[in-house]
Amino acid sequence: MIENMNNPDPFAPVRAAYADRSGAAGQARAAGQPVVAYLGNATPVELIIAAGAFPLLMAGDPLDDTPLAEQYLDDDFDGDLRSVYQRIVSGHYNLADLIVIPRSSNNYLYLYYFLRETRRMLPGQKFPEVVLFDVLHTPFLSTGQYVYKRLLALKARLEKLGGKAIDDAALRAAIVTVNRSRAALQDLNALRREARVTGADLLRATGAAGFAGPAAAAAMLRAAHAQLASLAPRGGMRLMVKGAPHDNAAFYELVEELGALVVADDHVSGERSFEHLVEEGVEPIAALAQHYQLHAPGIRSFPQLTQDRRFIEIVEQAQVEGVAFFHDEFDDTMGWDYPEQKRLLDERGIPSVFLQQQSYRTPDRAAQEAAIRALMERKTP
Repeated sequence: MIENMNNPDPFAPVRAAYADRSGAAGQARAAGQPVVAYLGNATPVELIIAAGAFPLLMAGDPLDDTPLAEQYLDDDFDGDLRSVYQRIVSGHYNLADLIVIPRSSNNYLYLYYFLRETRRMLPGQKFPEVVLFDVLHTPFLSTGQYVYKRLLALKARLEKLGGKAIDDAALRAAIVTVNRSRAALQDLNALRREARVTGADLLRATGAAGFAGPAAAAAMLRAAHAQLASLAPRGGMRLMVKGAPHDNAAFYELVEELGALVVADDHVSGERSFEHLVEEGVEPIAALAQHYQLHAPGIRSFPQLTQDRRFIEIVEQAQVEGVAFFHDEFDDTMGWDYPEQKRLLDERGIPSVFLQQQSYRTPDRAAQEAAIRALMERKTP
């Protein structure tokens, strides 16, 4: 943790929001505001806000038992989604009036189907209605037109929930609100590049933006930025974490406790989730369609060459000195991409380590520590 004489932990409010993940949504619900829970970074939270609802990012917990997931889900579901499924079906998210799942990966789509079937098979398990936002990420005009229509369908469902039409003025205001949150994260990420913010804290800030709501998050993040901007940078090997998403900061903390710095990441719960702002000043549904079609990072995006190029751009911009590829236990996509990405790093003399088939619930921390130590020893002089 980076310290400041005036405030020993400038991230205290952010840490609290990251730890109490449903607290703000619970307060909104108690005040009579509808709550819409959502998954991932490809759900248009702007529409949720414009409908007058509170957007709550869903996340798993590796400490949770998942008996229903073990009984009803296929064996190859990622650990974090098994936990999310368990939480939904067991009632953890019953404070929500609606759940939105984007089709940003096959596992997200399958989760939606399994939840629909679970409702039929287990009528005694009460959980909110689940709707699919069928977003696609191929860079074609026809895809954009399809996403536009899916946005209109989701808009109609949210209007029903809120009991009123969502007009352009409300949607434009919501876009500005969410953009401010993303911009605040961008500014904090710039401090991370300067080694003034730890990677673990930046990961917490990214998650807190989804738990606390964009408006409250922007205020917290700006306050933290004001205190951290004047701190002296830390030393240590500059690392990137790439691959599977992280819904807790344990691995980042391990890396940084060893003396390295996570100055960049490339996964769907990291900096790529706030890399782009939604265009303001244009027709709002069109702006959202373009954003969520082209700029919402996914586990599998087309064309892969473009994603690899952006990966290397981040490596070079952040002056990364080593990359930790973090492979999920049931991931079936990263193995196809890794060889080319490692080759691109090798060409530049940047060492890397491949942490293969990492368990979500019972990770081998000793093995992870040994791998990171070995990577740090390979730092180019």
